[in-house]
Amino acid sequence: MIKTIKAIILAGGSGTRLYPVTNVINKHFLPIYNKPMIYYPLSIVMLTGIKDVIFVVNSQDLEVYRKLFGDGSQLGMNIQYVVQEEPKGLAHGLLMAEAFARGNNVCLALGDNNFSGTDFPKS
Repeated sequence: MIKTIKAIILAGGSGTRLYPVTNVINKHFLPIYNKPMIYYPLSIVMLTGIKDVIFVVNSQDLEVYRKLFGDGSQLGMNIQYVVQEEPKGLAHGLLMAEAFARGNNVCLALGDNNFSGTDFPKS
């Protein structure tokens, strides 16, 4: 039986190494070229054909993520959100999405990592 592949994008950090600019804007919304940084990992997920995504975000920026991506339907995706109340690391962020991922294969992407290239494999 083929399991569904879902994506978890970790974007809950506070960006302390980028202060003072991250005092007023989440690092994932900082522009890289012509779009916010968070668009790049989502684009990679989209290139693989994955449709179900959950963003692990902090509570301060949840509404901005919802404003940017909504439920994902405008992108042909299903996007959900879970709040990581404190930045306790990558493993904790992954655990925050446990219910979403249960029983499925998972692609994990970091919201501040950017990859480029062609020929990304399809899921």
